[in-house]
Amino acid sequence: MPSLRRRLVGAALLAAGAVTFGVAITIAPVIVPEVGTASGTPDIVVPSPVSLLAAPALLAAGSVLLVSGGATLRDAGLSARAALLAPALGAVGALAFGTGIGTEFGAPLTAFAASGTLTALSTGPPGTIAAGAAAGATVAPVVRAATTEDTVALLVGATLLLASIAVGSESPLTLAAGGVTGALAVGALWAIDPATWRP
Repeated sequence: MPSLRRRLVGAALLAAGAVTFGVAITIAPVIVPEVGTASGTPDIVVPSPVSLLAAPALLAAGSVLLVSGGATLRDAGLSARAALLAPALGAVGALAFGTGIGTEFGAPLTAFAASGTLTALSTGPPGTIAAGAAAGATVAPVVRAATTEDTVALLVGATLLLASIAVGSESPLTLAAGGVTGALAVGALWAIDPATWRP
């Protein structure tokens, strides 16, 4: 039964995406509102030197897996326009994890109560990671748009990719980590779920 097989593949992809996001929560840089810098902006804790490489890579791959897994679980084809959810999911995940959403209950409220949180999110490591995750996850809608000949989705995907590169231009390694991992995730889906990803 191809329908049952596709649903099992979809469930496996969703599980893999959820695990990937779970690991990303533990290594993503987090704003600490109680500790401020000399300028008054909140301090940011970076758990590991590789956080700026691993977090965007995990978020890019995870968002591609979650979006594709959701469509596959429903036994529906993933349209190029639906695949545009992947970069949004990766970027929102990076910013949400930056507020400490995975560390303790109420952490985002505490973070947003502090002055300078939005600046720290957008210009600090969380913003850079969001750009890298979005750049990597944008590979999915661009590939889907190319294989389905959806010109509008291709233009939107290309615009998102260029915007991500512009935002994260100060950290090319973060962009490269997200981009390579997003491409690897799409390559794996090309092999695992050819009915959706191949033309």
